[in-house]
Amino acid sequence: YRVQESKGESRGFILMLHGFLCSTYAWRNMAPALCEAGYTCVLADLPDFGYSTRETAAIEPIPRETLMRALMEFVAPGETWIIAGHSMGGGVAINIAEQTHLRALLLYCPCPQASFPAIARKLCEKRFVQDLSDVFFRYGTPLVRLTIWAATNDLAFARDYNVRGVTDPVQSGDFGAGLCGMMRYVLPTDMEHTDQIDCPVLLVQGEKDVILPASVKRQVNEAFPQAETAVIPGGGHQCIENRAEEIAALTVDFLSA
Repeated sequence: YRVQESKGESRGFILMLHGFLCSTYAWRNMAPALCEAGYTCVLADLPDFGYSTRETAAIEPIPRETLMRALMEFVAPGETWIIAGHSMGGGVAINIAEQTHLRALLLYCPCPQASFPAIARKLCEKRFVQDLSDVFFRYGTPLVRLTIWAATNDLAFARDYNVRGVTDPVQSGDFGAGLCGMMRYVLPTDMEHTDQIDCPVLLVQGEKDVILPASVKRQVNEAFPQAETAVIPGGGHQCIENRAEEIAALTVDFLSA
């Protein structure tokens, strides 16, 4: 994890959780703007992503939510936190918000997590599937760049994108095995009890998000009728990267209010 200190008078702590196949790198454009506004940003690589360890042995898995709550208490004991979650990280953030009193919950193109079907879990145990994941992220630079284009809806941004920000973290070995292990043990997002969340909620969606199905967006919107919502015109699923300044500004306005 990385801690980026607030500038000037502190206005609180934000735990920032990335999406699937991403890492703290995804927040590199947005976190500094929040720090300038007075927030200390704690960016965490979720287990098996970024530079976190790959859980490839026979283990008793600890839920990501438990680890993140422990991280918050370690960094700032007794603090009432703000949590920001993008995509998969949004699903993790929702679970934490149902278990922990927060100052605010910030959701950017959130994607609730579901249990993997038994057949998919079996497939993830196959070594060739794990190795294929390693090959894609180590040597598939053009495909990674194409994915960035699809996720941002921004060809110029994808063309100039530093792909090493995505590919470098997976060089630490066993990325594919860790990724497949994580998918087997993921804790589903509890979308049945979002009414238990007792803090203000900001819900940001990308107008041109082609990654999230319409049914998922509808599920999230219906689960958070109390949320303050914003749609980024022309924004894709990964709008926290190429539209970071715009999203950071509306986030600061929301938190200030």
